[in-house]
Amino acid sequence: MNKIHQLTFNDYGHTLHHNQIESRDGNYLLFDTRNDDTKIGETQFIKTLNTETLEIKTIYSTKNQSKFGPGVGAATFSPIENKIIFIHGICNANQENPYSATRRTGVSVNLNIDEKPIFMDARNIFSPYTKGALRGGTHSHLWKSDGKWISFTYNDFVLEQEAKINSNVKDQRVVGVMFSEKVEVPLDENLENNNGEMFSVIVSKVVPNPKNGSDEIEKAFDECWINTTNNIAFQGHVRNLEGKLKTEIYVAIIPDKITIAETDNLQGSRINLPDVPKCITQKRITFTEKGISNFRHWLRSSLNGEIIYFLMEDDQNITQLFGVNTNDFKINQYTFLEKSIDSPFNISKDGKYAVFFSDEKIKISCLSEKKSKLLYDAKLFNNRLTGIPHFSNNGKKIYFNQFVPNKSHKEFIQIFSIDTYIHI
Repeated sequence: MNKIHQLTFNDYGHTLHHNQIESRDGNYLLFDTRNDDTKIGETQFIKTLNTETLEIKTIYSTKNQSKFGPGVGAATFSPIENKIIFIHGICNANQENPYSATRRTGVSVNLNIDEKPIFMDARNIFSPYTKGALRGGTHSHLWKSDGKWISFTYNDFVLEQEAKINSNVKDQRVVGVMFSEKVEVPLDENLENNNGEMFSVIVSKVVPNPKNGSDEIEKAFDECWINTTNNIAFQGHVRNLEGKLKTEIYVAIIPDKITIAETDNLQGSRINLPDVPKCITQKRITFTEKGISNFRHWLRSSLNGEIIYFLMEDDQNITQLFGVNTNDFKINQYTFLEKSIDSPFNISKDGKYAVFFSDEKIKISCLSEKKSKLLYDAKLFNNRLTGIPHFSNNGKKIYFNQFVPNKSHKEFIQIFSIDTYIHI
């Protein structure tokens, strides 16, 4: 079995996000101190781990942290500079207004400067709303390969509040993009609003009540950048002819420069999301019978951008890795496992391999040969795998999380690595 290394040992969580956890030079891993995936609102620290010395350094710490917020988590490295972005709850979080999906934003820190928090997406929840600012919570931030744009998923606070009194309004998750252009908003004494270093737009078109059998979607989520392009693949909830919900894959086609038309209502309203700019279009690229897997996972792109990888159940109802061609929409199956993939997956930087968990085991799959092999069996050590495995930038290691009991028999999420013996 491949060689295993435990990298962290402290009595707190060491949770890796689903992608972009390693610095460009490979010297650092990025994590937050959650010991439970659902507890971002209670988490105070973003930290780095030196991959050689195993030294841990605190990069960011929230102020006035309580179990109600503000909270931080889900941190990612820029692919081109020593800069990170992570979820940050609204600074005024308390028992009456706790951390939530609509009460968070993206905060960045430049590790080469002074580690001062930089609020990336502007937030204005009070009418009149602001073009380029949002009115809720961004999360699951992902850098484009050139580091210039950041994608995110988003929930709208204004619509969430309106939906409580208006049955015709829904708070719907959508996908968005932010790019470099400062946005200023009216600041308020309650700290609900914040200025942003970047200009934010929604890129996925959703409707409150999709027509049965149509391409209309009511929720967009768990996206990926398509190779080095500006385009984003994302998952969308549609209704089949009988009105049953299923998930299909869509692509947002985004030009090199996002231009805003005079008729684009980027501010949104009390009952409507901000508009998708008219220069951005979307197309559906899967047309499956039952939809792709409802097991939560993020899409991944092939190196040439022609294949979008995803999870879906096979004819035996086993969750396998599939891919859809973005040109002809043909779907191919890449794994043929006896037991389901039960984690999100990642693709190596050279596009040749996939890694995932299955039955408390880490497995790696060669995509060209469509063959999988065992790397690690957690059952042999009485440990529980958690989260998502990651290829190192050079492909020589897999980084992953698992629970490890301490001397008091309390389990904490620790970071491990395993040698792959592949070269990228």
